[in-house]
Amino acid sequence: MNRSVLFDARLILPWPTGIGQYNTSLLPEMIAQAPDIHFHVLRRPDTWPDYGIETWQAPNLTLHMSRLPHMSWRQQLAVPRFAKLVSADLIHYPHFDAPVLSERVPVVATVHDAKYLVRPDFITHLNVVKRMYMRLAFRATLKRASAVLFISRATAADMQRLFSMAAGQGKVVHLAADPRFRPATAEDVALVKRRYKIHRPFILTVGERRPHKNHVGLIDAYARSDSRTTHDLVIVGQAYSDYVEPENCIRSLGLEDAVHFVTTATFEDLVGLYTAADIFVLVSLYEGFGLPILEAMACGTPVIASSTTATGEIAGPHSLQVDPTDTNEIAAALDRLADDEALRRQLAGQAAGWAASFDWKRTAKETLEVYRRLMAIRGIEG
Repeated sequence: MNRSVLFDARLILPWPTGIGQYNTSLLPEMIAQAPDIHFHVLRRPDTWPDYGIETWQAPNLTLHMSRLPHMSWRQQLAVPRFAKLVSADLIHYPHFDAPVLSERVPVVATVHDAKYLVRPDFITHLNVVKRMYMRLAFRATLKRASAVLFISRATAADMQRLFSMAAGQGKVVHLAADPRFRPATAEDVALVKRRYKIHRPFILTVGERRPHKNHVGLIDAYARSDSRTTHDLVIVGQAYSDYVEPENCIRSLGLEDAVHFVTTATFEDLVGLYTAADIFVLVSLYEGFGLPILEAMACGTPVIASSTTATGEIAGPHSLQVDPTDTNEIAAALDRLADDEALRRQLAGQAAGWAASFDWKRTAKETLEVYRRLMAIRGIEG
């Protein structure tokens, strides 16, 4: 009997996101490693072009277009029903609200973070009904999914604390930087700086402008630091809902000429920006992983990261780690790296090897092991 999996990739959105990167890095690796498993991939019609989904082709891959809204009650019935229609042996749903209310098909869920529960004040637009839905969805997924994957030890610990999970329940499977993240050429670096009108050395951060990303704290630290006299600050990421505190902070501090917002950047431009930056900073107040840390490291850029939640775990020993709530500490780290070229070179050299220790091939292998274990329990053989 042939084995098949329905992978729900509807969270590959029209703009780059961490979950979108997870889906589009993991799936091609699993498809290549498991020619004996047919992958039915549920996707939306409007995905970020640089993810390249339109180019995916393999004998064991079928793409299915869907307009079913993500994070909706409808998916609890619709996804298992579709899985039965295509004779899938299991569903992989890469988010916290997995379709587990139906027992038609076993479900593997990936939980990326718990920011909705740990710091609900970060999510400014959710009403009471949506917040209740999220808590119920987390609980149902952890209780009823056949297997749960966590992308970091920090996320696993959050789930154990919030829902009294037993230590060791679920499996931690780390993510990795896309292999296309590597140092850009000098020509590409010069081109990307001209394109975005960056004329001085610069400090870079990458991430949607949400409250938990702590852009306001970073901007305040930058204003306090001497690095502002030698370096610009470049913030890459989409605006979020009606949250405009970063823009207000820049205006109030008179930093309009020194801080650049890049709302959208192609993949190639992002590689160029990482490479061109003297320093990469991710001082989020909460992260379930922190992929930009590894992306910057893979491009040979030294990193300043929060010591808390998953960022300390992912940035590791070859970074400068700071308390994200202490703007003076962030400012001191900025000044230390901006002033010390030898330290920047040292951290960059060490960081490249650290980033390489995270590998999508291993992530795919460990995920497939979970699939095969569940299929073996159900007596499904290739």
